[in-house]
Amino acid sequence: MKWAISILMLCCLAWIGAVSGAETTANQTGALEAIENETSTHIFLQEGTNGSFIKDVSGNYTLTITGVIPYTVYFSDRPARDAGFAEMKQFLDGFSFDPNNPPNAAIMIEEGNEENDMVVVELTSPQYDETNHKLTYTAKLLDDYAFESEWPKDLLIKADKAIPETFGKVLLVIDDCPCLPALHYCTSSWQNSCWHGWHSQSGIGCYKCGGCC
Repeated sequence: MKWAISILMLCCLAWIGAVSGAETTANQTGALEAIENETSTHIFLQEGTNGSFIKDVSGNYTLTITGVIPYTVYFSDRPARDAGFAEMKQFLDGFSFDPNNPPNAAIMIEEGNEENDMVVVELTSPQYDETNHKLTYTAKLLDDYAFESEWPKDLLIKADKAIPETFGKVLLVIDDCPCLPALHYCTSSWQNSCWHGWHSQSGIGCYKCGGCC
């Protein structure tokens, strides 16, 4: 699965860069965190050994991923080089899957003879079965889409309008935090949000970070 290996190698390099800078002081880390969250975008990876993509009565799809690795990998565009892991439940609780403004994601699969296929969707209603290592989403196919992060853009040439109902290895590439419902001072309906991967009182996840969408 060449594309998966390439992405994960890039993630590992980003993670190594992040770890090598971990000797900064707590004050410096806090300052860098504030800067990075305002100037960088993130991408999120979830991986499984099998999956299905089945149309439901509403016209949308149920995406099911089994054999799920029990954490989400995240990393940022340059120059931040921020990377890390979030336990699956922790990520799903902290990320925003608001049906009014859901995140975009690319579902990437490997078929026979190392052929790859991919569709771009909006994701809502995540559910994670930790015991059975199964993850499900409601997914809506997209014809017109854009990604906040630079990372997936070279992959989008592989986008198709269909993938098999059942498949083997699957990689889910989720775009950066979507905008959150605005505070009173935003004239638009939404305010920008940023990913916080640091362990703090507020935990990890997407939080409002200033500016109107």
